[in-house]
Amino acid sequence: MAKNVRLGIIRARHDTTVPVIPDAACIALLMTGEHAVLKYWINTTRGHLDFIDSPMFPWVDITLGADTSRDAQATAAVNALRAKFPDPEPLAGLDGLIVVTHPGAAGFDGGTTGVAGLPVAVLPMMTSDHTFMCHETGHVLGIEHTFGLDNNGTDWDPTDATIIVGPEYGSPYDLMSSASFGGRWLGTGPFYAATPTFVGPIVAGWPNTGAFSMGPHLSRANLHLHMPDALAGRVVERPFPQPGTTVTARIVPTSASAGTCVLILHPPGEPPNGAGRVYVEFRTAKGWDAGMDSIGPSLSREGVVVHSLVDQPNVGVRAWYRGSIPTVSVDADVAVESTPLVVRADSVGPEGNWVDLAVTVGAARAVEIVRGYHSDDMVGVVGVLQRSTSPCGDPIRKGTFATSTTSKFGVRTRGFGGGGEPAVGAAAVAWTVGGVPVAGLNGTVEVPVAGATFAVEYTIDPVVFELGLTSRGGERFETPVVVTVTGDATSATARTTYAALGWFDGIHPEDLEALGTCLRRIADRYRVAPPPFRKPSPDPPWAAPALRRLAEVRWFDRAVRFLGELPSLDAEGSDALRQIVSSQVHPVPTMLDRLGAGGVDFSVPESELTEWLNNPEFTPYPALAEVLLKLLDGNQLRRPVFLDVIVFNYEHTPGNSSPRKVEDVNSDALEVAVVDASNNRYGEVASNFRELLISPV
Repeated sequence: MAKNVRLGIIRARHDTTVPVIPDAACIALLMTGEHAVLKYWINTTRGHLDFIDSPMFPWVDITLGADTSRDAQATAAVNALRAKFPDPEPLAGLDGLIVVTHPGAAGFDGGTTGVAGLPVAVLPMMTSDHTFMCHETGHVLGIEHTFGLDNNGTDWDPTDATIIVGPEYGSPYDLMSSASFGGRWLGTGPFYAATPTFVGPIVAGWPNTGAFSMGPHLSRANLHLHMPDALAGRVVERPFPQPGTTVTARIVPTSASAGTCVLILHPPGEPPNGAGRVYVEFRTAKGWDAGMDSIGPSLSREGVVVHSLVDQPNVGVRAWYRGSIPTVSVDADVAVESTPLVVRADSVGPEGNWVDLAVTVGAARAVEIVRGYHSDDMVGVVGVLQRSTSPCGDPIRKGTFATSTTSKFGVRTRGFGGGGEPAVGAAAVAWTVGGVPVAGLNGTVEVPVAGATFAVEYTIDPVVFELGLTSRGGERFETPVVVTVTGDATSATARTTYAALGWFDGIHPEDLEALGTCLRRIADRYRVAPPPFRKPSPDPPWAAPALRRLAEVRWFDRAVRFLGELPSLDAEGSDALRQIVSSQVHPVPTMLDRLGAGGVDFSVPESELTEWLNNPEFTPYPALAEVLLKLLDGNQLRRPVFLDVIVFNYEHTPGNSSPRKVEDVNSDALEVAVVDASNNRYGEVASNFRELLISPV
């Protein structure tokens, strides 16, 4: 249930030569507009607050002398209102006041004070932007400043010789750290800045054209500290993890209208005031957080944000910024200062609509390579094209096509994230390709492979150090890619392989659409689903040619077996679909290829076995092979088993005849024959065919 807060808005003009601001503009900016100040507080508290029956009083004129302090402005405004409306008391039943002084030019002090027993936000019109208005209204609502990074937010006279640095206003992610947001710009540094605000829509009739800088959200830590009921049903609470254990959670962004939006971690022996509690939230550049930066240099980056509660001397318990894990960053974790915890972002939703978190006690330093974009682009034809047709009569071209391979490799670190201090140097990232270092933003590296050298173009992203590699057309090779990350005299290394396909045999890429159209026609005619008969495109990325071929054979096997499971399909339809399937794999897999993909090999000469598999009239091999593929059902044997031994075992099982047709095969007896062949080969005692199977890798 919403909490009603009645705020009175007093508009006080201190210069009668200046026209008053139209009511429509005041209502739009302060009360009910889509980006109004009160609407901000309704949104950021997720509807916990409402301001029903909050009055905006008619304009009053006030007289100010040399004293333009916030106290003087607030007192004059209240006195003028009471003089204009003496009975009944205009402030009766109110919980606070917002005083807009107009025009309120430079020299007028803005901020929060108290008059007539009420908290008052004083907003000089010409010097107040939306963020400032929301911030001071926050104080009226009882919300206090956040702390964190050393910054210059409390240096009220930056022109004097005294440089003041302190942690108040130190969160780059909280409205109540406005307007420094943890920035440091005075003295000898280090220097850093945060800009979590954005320029919202202009309100017609509002004289201050600079008033429309707005945002960010109130941090969930600060909201929960002061208004825990506002987050009822939207938090996940856990105790600090024990050493060796992990706390996990999935949360949605702060701007999301529904879902769990904050992970709260409670320390052992947490006191009643909550000191030591840790909050983890996820900030994206949407809604009131539209000003969040994606890549920097602003400290207010999209990503995971950590605050904790600190019992600040002479102040009380306050939310304290502890660091962030930018979404676009090498870092995957952050150490939470004053605790043993390390918060890690394991994965982010494809549209930034969630993040998976893991929290541990400490974290070993490690690095991983994250595979990104991959493409094998055709750059030319090798040799002469063969002209053919689809089952529908469409002309298609087959041949050998040269390709250029582009692959991108990202890097993610753990244990190098530091404690959130922007002045701490980032870990150094270094790449090698084929053992040759690559540096700078781009270039060409000569990669040695088996006595030959291949020129590979490379790029390195200056922000996230993603490595991009592009081969020349028609060159097939593999080479190791290694990344080394170094920080605080400690290094971690990860490696993977860059595989340039070089060429492929098959249908001309420009003719694939015609083949797909033909498949759809056949599927419509015979009322079958087309996807099982269309090879996935692109081919499995990143794999070496041998692994790609294995994936092709497995797909072909699944598609052909599926054809046999369509009882409504007549011979003509079956032939057409088989032709479609076969045209997509070059060369067309043989029965030995399909069996090999399932882990079935042989101990007799390949030529003899091939002859037997092609002779269904006089040997049992074709029928037994077909049924064996059905039994495997796309899986593979854990260790290879000889086909010829399987057939021998089957034929020498009492009661079994030598089958010539699939329907003559006893499936149970064939499973036993496979188990016996495996046990004899490896000296095991497996008793069940299913024990021998594993999913394909």
